[in-house]
Amino acid sequence: MREVGGGARSASRLGETYLDRLSARGDRLPGCRPVLRGLARRYRLGVVTNGIDRVQRSRLAASGLAPLFDAVVTSQSCGYAKPDPRILHVALEAMAVVPRQAVYVGDDPATDGVAAAAAGVRFVWMDGGRPISGRRPRHRVGSLAELADLL
Repeated sequence: MREVGGGARSASRLGETYLDRLSARGDRLPGCRPVLRGLARRYRLGVVTNGIDRVQRSRLAASGLAPLFDAVVTSQSCGYAKPDPRILHVALEAMAVVPRQAVYVGDDPATDGVAAAAAGVRFVWMDGGRPISGRRPRHRVGSLAELADLL
């Protein structure tokens, strides 16, 4: 922090300001609202994220999508982070489903895919047009609309 002219107190304030502003962002993928509404009518939806609880919950609320999800599990709230499969076990328990009844959709095969496999949950990679190095997941979609078609 000294490089930008402050000490530990300034760094702490800067960090809090960053988290506050990040928390207010409700970024959404294009077209996600109607697709997620349709999925929520057919399935129970949950969020599993490696993140700070207050930030992730605030971002979900700011996006207007929070009511569509039955469970939100953050690494901070449960004490486990992907690729540790226990974070998915916490979500499964919160949603009262067993692994064979669940599908985990994630954007990173190295963390999301590994966690899903270890938890015994089917994995769908939402690639966002990114190439993959290493083992390719069995199911791959480029958008939420493709996911709805796959399910």
